[in-house]
Amino acid sequence: MSLVLSANAQPGVSAADTSLSWKAGYLDIHHFHTGRGNTAFFIFPDGTTMLVDAGEIGGSFGPGQTLHISPAYPHDSLSAGEWISRYIRQLMPTGRKPAIDYALITHFHADHYGSITGVSKRSSTGKFRLSGITAVAEKIPVGNLIDRGYPLYNFPTDLRKHYGGDSTFLNYLSFVDFHTRRGEVKADTLKMGPVGQIRLLRKAGSYPSFKVTGIKSGSSLWDKERGKTYQLLKAEEVFRGGSFNENPLSLALKISYGKFDYFTGGDNTGLDNYETPEWFDVESPMAKSVGRVEATTFNHHGNRDAMNENFLKELSAKVLIQQSWCSDHPGQELAHRLASSSLYSGDRDVFATYIHPETKVTYGSWFVNAYKSMEGHVILRVLPGGDRYLVLVAETENGALKVRKSFGPYSSE
Repeated sequence: MSLVLSANAQPGVSAADTSLSWKAGYLDIHHFHTGRGNTAFFIFPDGTTMLVDAGEIGGSFGPGQTLHISPAYPHDSLSAGEWISRYIRQLMPTGRKPAIDYALITHFHADHYGSITGVSKRSSTGKFRLSGITAVAEKIPVGNLIDRGYPLYNFPTDLRKHYGGDSTFLNYLSFVDFHTRRGEVKADTLKMGPVGQIRLLRKAGSYPSFKVTGIKSGSSLWDKERGKTYQLLKAEEVFRGGSFNENPLSLALKISYGKFDYFTGGDNTGLDNYETPEWFDVESPMAKSVGRVEATTFNHHGNRDAMNENFLKELSAKVLIQQSWCSDHPGQELAHRLASSSLYSGDRDVFATYIHPETKVTYGSWFVNAYKSMEGHVILRVLPGGDRYLVLVAETENGALKVRKSFGPYSSE
C-alpha cells in the first residue's frame, strides 16, 4: 500500500516533483474539487493544455429531495467556472499566457458543462450567459472545442429541437456558434482511435511515446482489436418514448505516456440487469478497447449504474479517482466491488474529490478506510518518460492551491 508522506519527504522523489509547478516532461492531471461537478485540467509533457468538462450545478435538488449536493468549494464567492479559471491561471507553465488548447465536453449535463439560470451573468459580448465552460472560456481562451455532436447534434434525435426548452444547451450552442463564426474557436466532435486529433502542439518530437486515443463518442466506439470505429448504440434503442439518457453517450479518452495509461469517460454506464436494456452497458465493450491502465476516473461519479465488474477487471487500475458531488456517490455495491480482490489482484488506491459525511456514516468504517483521501483536488503527476507517477491531494487556501498530501511513487507497468 502507498505511504502518506509530506510533500517533500518521499523516497526517490524530489521536492519539485511534489510541488504544483509543472515542468517540461511532466504529465499533470488536475481533478478540481468545486463541489459543483466534474472538471479536470491537463498539462501535457510539452505544455499543451486540455480541459475535460467544467461542471456547474446549483446548490440543491429543490423541495422534497433528500439527496444532498456537496458544498461549494472553497466557497461560493466565485462560481465554479470562475474558480476553475483561477486555478488554471495558477497552474500554467511559466512564461505562458493562460490558454486552453483543447476543451472537451463529455456530454450535455449540468455537472459537466454548466447550468444557466435567470441570474447567470452575461458574457462581455452579451451573446450568451456564463456558467461552466462558457464562464471558463470568458476568462481563458479556448483553441479547440470537442464534444459528442458538433456540428449536427443529431443523435439520437435532433438535439436543437429536443433540448429546445433547455436554456443551458441553447446557451452552449450560442457560445459555440459565436466563437466559431469569429474564428476564435475550432469545434469538432471527438474522433475515434489514435488519430492525432488531440496532440502535442509544441514539442511533439521530444515525447514520441505520448498519445491520446479517442475511445468513445456518442454512439461510436473504437474497436482496438480491429483497428476501426463501429456504431455501438442505435438511435431507435436509445431514444424511446420521446426521451433518452445522455450518460451512456459520453466521450471517453485514453491517455498514454510511456508505460503509463489513464482513462476518463464522463458518465458512461455499465448496468445490465433489472429494468435496464442490454445496450445500457457500454462499459463492458468500452473496457476491451481501453485495456490495462495505471489510473482511471470513476464513470458516472461512481453511481450504482457504473464501474461494473467487467470494467474494473479489464482496466485493473492501481489508482482510481472519484469526481463526486452527491450524497449517493458512490453506490454501496460499487464500494464493495472496489474492495474485492477477486476482480483483480494487487492494491488499489482510491481518491475522491468529496464524500459526504452522511455517506461515510451510512456505509461505515470499512468504506472510509478503503479511501486514501475523501476531500480535495486530486492531482496525478506522471514523471518524465512515464515510468513513475504520484498522486497529490491539494486544498484551496486563501484562493490558492496548496498540496497537503502526496502518495507514491507508483511504478507503471
